[in-house]
Amino acid sequence: MRQGRSGETEDVGFLSAVYRGLGIAAAVLLLTGQLSIAGVFLSPGAFSLSLSGPFTGYAVEGVTPSANAVLDGLDVIVALLLILNEISIVGTFITGGRFTIVVSGPPFGSQSLATYAPQAREFFSDFRTMAEQKARGYQRR
Repeated sequence: MRQGRSGETEDVGFLSAVYRGLGIAAAVLLLTGQLSIAGVFLSPGAFSLSLSGPFTGYAVEGVTPSANAVLDGLDVIVALLLILNEISIVGTFITGGRFTIVVSGPPFGSQSLATYAPQAREFFSDFRTMAEQKARGYQRR
């Protein structure tokens, strides 16, 4: 991996604060009923939860009152995990007319978001280098 610039620590700290703020906001939306668990994404050795609700354009409701109670209980657990920073928002899933917020983390078998930062930084650095080389190649033609 390449060496980062001198402000890399500040960048990571800023991004961590942004992700933390998004996690807290999602927890508040879960606790106020604006988000609820809408689905599960499975991957080898891990899973992620899809959060949806009136806030995202699609509300999920249980078929029976007891199913609603179970969903509400799971929403509280997910909100608590977000508040405790055990899980975090890892992305979104966009479909026609709505989107979902995807959360995951070590309790669900996936890596914490902070561990992705160096790999993502390296990927985008390599991508930028490749794009610049391609652009120079097109300018010479």
